[in-house]
Amino acid sequence: MIYLAYKALRMEKIFVSITLDKRRIKKNGKFPVKLQVFQPEPRKQKLYSTIFEFQEKEFQSIWETRKPREDHKQARKKLEALETKASKIAESLEPFSFEAFEEKFFNTSKGDYKNAFYIFDEIEKQKLENGAISTAEKYRLAKTSLQNYLKHKKQDSENLTFDKITVQFLESYQSYSENMKNLSAATIGIYLRNLRAVYRIGIKNGTASLDRYPFFKDGYKIPTSKKVNKALTESQLKQLWETEPLTPVQARAKDFWFFSYFTFGMNTRDVCELKHSSIDSDSIQYIRAKTKNTKKERSIKQVPLTNSIKQIIERRKKPESPYLFGILDEKENPTQRHEKIRNFNKVINQHFRAFAKVAGIDASFADQIGTYHARHSFTTVSIRKGKSIALISEILHDGNLKVTENYINSFPKEAFKELSNDLEF
Repeated sequence: MIYLAYKALRMEKIFVSITLDKRRIKKNGKFPVKLQVFQPEPRKQKLYSTIFEFQEKEFQSIWETRKPREDHKQARKKLEALETKASKIAESLEPFSFEAFEEKFFNTSKGDYKNAFYIFDEIEKQKLENGAISTAEKYRLAKTSLQNYLKHKKQDSENLTFDKITVQFLESYQSYSENMKNLSAATIGIYLRNLRAVYRIGIKNGTASLDRYPFFKDGYKIPTSKKVNKALTESQLKQLWETEPLTPVQARAKDFWFFSYFTFGMNTRDVCELKHSSIDSDSIQYIRAKTKNTKKERSIKQVPLTNSIKQIIERRKKPESPYLFGILDEKENPTQRHEKIRNFNKVINQHFRAFAKVAGIDASFADQIGTYHARHSFTTVSIRKGKSIALISEILHDGNLKVTENYINSFPKEAFKELSNDLEF
């Protein structure tokens, strides 16, 4: 007998049947009975063990006949119940996956994957274990924001099932976040991209419906922030480089800001995690911390040692520490390291802004400058000097051109004027 679990919405057919596995006879002369689940597209099938075992003729009398003998009817009912249970579970999964089927059929679920907040918690735990503290924090904040929205709507703030996450739900959440919480488009975008990732995990686990996925091309559009000018001009960079700081803390901030600029926009975490062994005779070699736990093949970044980089290293290195600049300690756990890196970045930004004002940079702009401006400035200056965007992308984002384009600043009027002059005969 074959039970067909049929889904009209996607025309998906899952075949469920009871079969006698005659590949191996047991010592008692019987064969094991298996539950067979077959998925035509993609073509895949699995056999699951049951508690039943019969001789071949016995199985034919129980299962492969319309009217079993009286003493076989009880066994027939048990097999029918097993097949019916399996087929109903297969039919309930949208989309079907063997992992989700097994979890429901054998009741092996260790958590409530129907609740998006449970998956948020699981991702946060995983990221913390991997040392991705910033990412873990973003998932936690996204969950808290969604819970606050549900509280505002006087709904259960501990349970968010996937059937509730519709285009209307997302639009309402966005309106609440913008108008009542004054969240920026960038922050809302981060939170909802995290929710989208959670939804996709739900689809993979069979607890969320692909048919109801609200983030499709014609569905809800996650807000994006406008590109912000985060690059300094070459004249501003020269002005800062040639200015003497007023205090030792400003001098330190200047050194580390320009170290990032000269090392192709190396981010703060990578600067902190550099070790003495990262330096050889003519270059710095390191693996980006951001990709250590996400890349199958981790690419090694190389930065040639220029005189400016060498001078900064000589001034700031800590020979007594295994780390080049002595900012971190090997005994610290990931959370402690994250806090140290964040505080280091905060201090550098604070004193570099004060130094920028000393150098004559407009105060309103100086108050906004951060270490990320060094990264954007490297990108923009390099592109304006004619360097290939593919080369810059390989340095910054392992070849992801789309991400790199977000770093490129709009060109000034002078660049267009120069281009026009170049076209003259």
